[in-house]
Amino acid sequence: MSLVLTPSVRSQRGRLTRHLVLFLLAALPVAGVIWALVNLWVALVYVVVQTAVLMFGVRQQRTSVLRVDDAGIQYEAPAFVLRASWDDIDRIGEADLPTGPTKAFVLKRSAVRWTHTPQVRQQVTRRGWDRIVPIDEFEPAWPDGPLADLTRRHRADLL
Repeated sequence: MSLVLTPSVRSQRGRLTRHLVLFLLAALPVAGVIWALVNLWVALVYVVVQTAVLMFGVRQQRTSVLRVDDAGIQYEAPAFVLRASWDDIDRIGEADLPTGPTKAFVLKRSAVRWTHTPQVRQQVTRRGWDRIVPIDEFEPAWPDGPLADLTRRHRADLL
């Protein structure tokens, strides 16, 4: 059986909200200068247009994918790919990611199969992300759901 998961709606909404706030805050200093030099309406148009363009760019980014099958798991992040067999999973535990703490499969060794650039490989390895496959992003109701069912089938000792 093969299972393909994408981030939950809650996870995607949180990511978009963080970006929206960041873009609005970044536009405020320039808008202040525009307001002082031109007028308030031009400054507001600038904020709206800049934020809309940047949000469009964020929406075009590649989404993470988690593929699970009888051979193991494959985590496809936007800039790197991890592939691990069921035997390569050491445990399920907490991990720190840029988005905050998350429940994750913790791997025994590095599982990097592809990175966008050599610099990305160095960063992923240095931060330990080469041994972490997030769970909460794909299955917020863990340990219920299809991912948990497949984990029970292949590695019941993890749960």
